[in-house]
This record gives sequence, C-alpha cells and structure tokens, in this order.
Amino acid sequence: MTRPPKFQIDLTEQFPALQHAPIVEAVIQFHAPPRIVIEPPALRKVLEEQFAGYAVSDQVQFETGLTRSPGNMEVRQKTQWDGFRLTSDDGKHICQWKRNCLVFSRLQPYVSWAQFMDTALPFWELYQKTADPQLIEGLGVRFISQIPLGDGERPSAYVQQVPLPLRGLGLRSESFFHQDTIPVEGYPFEVRLMRAMQPAAESSGCRRQLIVDIDVSTTVAVTVGELEVTLQQMRFIKNKVFFGYMKDAEQRFR
Repeated sequence: MTRPPKFQIDLTEQFPALQHAPIVEAVIQFHAPPRIVIEPPALRKVLEEQFAGYAVSDQVQFETGLTRSPGNMEVRQKTQWDGFRLTSDDGKHICQWKRNCLVFSRLQPYVSWAQFMDTALPFWELYQKTADPQLIEGLGVRFISQIPLGDGERPSAYVQQVPLPLRGLGLRSESFFHQDTIPVEGYPFEVRLMRAMQPAAESSGCRRQLIVDIDVSTTVAVTVGELEVTLQQMRFIKNKVFFGYMKDAEQRFR
C-alpha cells in the first residue's frame, strides 16, 4: 500500500486570491503574558490615543458559583475586569486587549491576508511595546467560512467529506457538528477543522448554512523574532487545508 506523501510547508507555493471568499470572520490570537502591567485607566488613555478610529469599552468576566450549607443554597456572582474591547467605526475590526493575550478579528467582507495583517499587527506592536512579553506562548490563526445552501443543495457539493451520523440506519440529519484535531507532522502546529450545518430558520427566513472553521495554532512558544515566518507558515497551512477541503473554491468564489 502506497503511503500518502508527507506534508511539507512550501512558502513559495501560490494560492488563488478569492474576490468573494466565504470567510465571515478571520481571527489572530497572541497569548503572551505581560511582564509590565499598566493600570486600566492609563491603558485606556494609550489605546484611545493610538487608535482614534476605534471605540474603547471595558470587558468584564462573570463568574458564578454555588455555596451550600445545611438547608440552604446561595448563588454567588463575581465580576472581574478582563481588558478592553476596541471596535472600529465601521464595526468590521474588533480587538480584544485582555490581561494576558491579544485577539484581533476581521469580519466580512474579508479582503486579503496582507490587509488583515496590516490592520492587526499595529495592535500587537503596541501590546509588545507596553506589556513587554518575553514569549508568545501560543499563537493562533482562525478562519471561519459560511456558505448558504439553496433548496435541495447538499453540503457534499461544496466540501470533500461530510460527517454522516447514523449512516447505517439510513437516517439523515438536518444539522451536524464535527471537529477533527490534526497534528502537523514534523512541524510545531496543529489544525482543528470544524464542520457544522445550521438548519434553516423559517421565522427569520435564513437558509441552511454550511460552516467550515479552520483553526491553526502553535504547539510551542514563539519568540518575537520568529513571529513573521511563523505567521507565513500558519497562513500556508490554513490555505492548504481550505483549498484541499473545499471543492472548486477558485471557480465558486472568484
């Protein structure tokens, strides 16, 4: 039996540019615990000065717990400041500046990797300057695509493989959720490939939606000097998975 070829990252390989990519959200996350902690009021001032085209709001984390005693149960709630949320004037760019990480999102329409990076990296550069993290303990790149299906269309028309629950019983599901976690052999990355089908919502008139979620993450820490090439490698993996899993993507979304 012939073994499939070993996966290799080739940064010279070119991928088609899709003018109508089905991407509804592109996300990059830097998990980099700070060595310098700035108090929230001072940090808010810096963010408002550096990113004048963004609205800055507090993010709060809620925790709920139960306390039991004989004959009594009490619900306790705790709130904790969890960073700032910056939203661009057009609502397309969102940055979550948390206590130990930075998360940047671009909502649809997604234009290009270059534009995505040009918009995201200034936030990371300021985070690096103000928080002085020693290492990026975890780096993630996530692209979520959403494809509306017409009446009678099957998801198998768009993707190479569709989860088929209870296939042996001859039953079909109107929705599904399936996730694979795939280590990238020979490289310090892993891929989570999630596929989901959302049923139609008659009340809102929404059609069935096929969701393909590709999440590439590092499995080792990354130094600041390694960031550029690591992002290039993660982009390659993301593209390789997308164009390998989707059928005729270049023709469908050009």
